[in-house]
Amino acid sequence: ICADSSEDRLWGGSFLQLPNSSVGARFAERRTYRFEDRTVDRQVHLGYDLASTSRASVPAANDGVVVFADNLGIYGNTIILDHGLGLFSMYGHFSDLSVEQGAVVSRGDELGHTGTTGLAGGDHLHYSMLVNGVFVDPLEWFDDRWIQEHIEVKFEVSAP
Repeated sequence: ICADSSEDRLWGGSFLQLPNSSVGARFAERRTYRFEDRTVDRQVHLGYDLASTSRASVPAANDGVVVFADNLGIYGNTIILDHGLGLFSMYGHFSDLSVEQGAVVSRGDELGHTGTTGLAGGDHLHYSMLVNGVFVDPLEWFDDRWIQEHIEVKFEVSAP
């Protein structure tokens, strides 16, 4: 899904976190899955679990294009946005989707509502960021200062 990204930068500024949310799980936390008192799997969590109210409205974290809007296994009903230049955001466990593949969205547009689809222990949003298909810590992308010091400065240096 993340192999083909717009050659244009579609986003600007920091990314929105789900409003009024608390963090239930963070990026790179280790998880152990057990069944009948034995370990059946171990995984590393590749995003943030954000909880608000049940069926909370989920805004697009930034401008982009919907490149995926369907069921994605453990993530349940999922949306992936292409923000251009290899940058993607992924949103999982939706109860319902408000956009379709191909839609152009702006920062703050409603994508759908949180839910419990896929492998979710309760109503929440799984939120991930990917750079060229590699999961990265979303926390940095929520921070205006980090964006300026680590991203914007690179664009300024490379401008003609």
